[in-house]
Amino acid sequence: MFTATRPVRTSDAVPDSAPPVTGVDMDPLPLDDDPGFEAGIDAGIDTAFDPELARLVDQYGLPLVVLDIQRAVRQYGAVREAFAMVDVHYDVSALAHPALIAAIDAAGGSFEVAHDGALAALTEAHADPTRVLHATAITHPHEALAAYNAGVRRFVVDGPADIEKFVGYPDDLCLIVRLRPVSVQHSHALPRGIRAEDALRVVGFAASLGVRISGFSLNLPDDAAPEQYVAAIARAIGLMADIEAATSIRFDMLDLGDAFPGRAWRRAADRNMLSRAIRAIVATETSRVTVTASTNRAVTTGCITIVAGTVERDADPLLASDCIDDGANVAVIGDDEPSPSLFAPFFRALTQSGHRILRPARRATQTGSSAG
Repeated sequence: MFTATRPVRTSDAVPDSAPPVTGVDMDPLPLDDDPGFEAGIDAGIDTAFDPELARLVDQYGLPLVVLDIQRAVRQYGAVREAFAMVDVHYDVSALAHPALIAAIDAAGGSFEVAHDGALAALTEAHADPTRVLHATAITHPHEALAAYNAGVRRFVVDGPADIEKFVGYPDDLCLIVRLRPVSVQHSHALPRGIRAEDALRVVGFAASLGVRISGFSLNLPDDAAPEQYVAAIARAIGLMADIEAATSIRFDMLDLGDAFPGRAWRRAADRNMLSRAIRAIVATETSRVTVTASTNRAVTTGCITIVAGTVERDADPLLASDCIDDGANVAVIGDDEPSPSLFAPFFRALTQSGHRILRPARRATQTGSSAG
């Protein structure tokens, strides 16, 4: 097991203009209905119109949360297919269900750890840690060490203070620095990451500590338009080229951030345009750069149904988590899944063991449910 040590910070070790590390609200992505997803909300529909749903209600009782795991896996695969040049990660905070994690892992998928508790959910589901991108804010060095010893090698960091936590790590470490958005929408709280104008000094600071920065991560809003992605990607590639020209450092990673592909997933034309742009800006001109991104509601849209007197389809994962916390039954369905009754005891066992739910809006909340 690797044991990390790091030096005491000297008074002149941090770049003068390096920004402070600050938090940013992470609300779920409000996707519009898209015929490609066959998603929507039907409130107040009698279950008699849906024989399968009625059967599940008869079997499990009310209230009931129904999770279509195989549909979620298919939708994750659709994102990967639409953006074949991007290593698309599933953001576990969208739905931290062990059956979904296991299915995506079995399909060779990758994961993003964006919130406290996500890595524990992946570990419990026996997911491959080498395919994990760790983007959770690291408060203490022992958190970084625990993730590394669990097998994680790729970390998104927010500035010099985070970089210092990785001093002395082996050469297989991959650090990606988050870039602050060009325009800040909320004046009361700065978003996480560094300013582009500080990037050269931050990269140089890391090099002075013996830590290599592999690339940069974008910080775009959840509903970013394709044009916003294109502009941000072009700026990041230009920044990387400028730093490479000024130093001997070479970059090989570009992360497109969370909630990918933003607004583009609602229309095929937007998806195609964004895919072509990424290939033209990154894959063709800088083929040595690996492009990653993380998706969330594009995977879980249309996969959660809550039955509690009325029927709510395409329910929000956070609402589903609240229902499960309050004692709702859970049924997992899917074309290739065994009977839902085989999963019920497993969920209750997780509940008794205090399994953690992931809640983007309420960070580090521990509950007793097996879905997030």
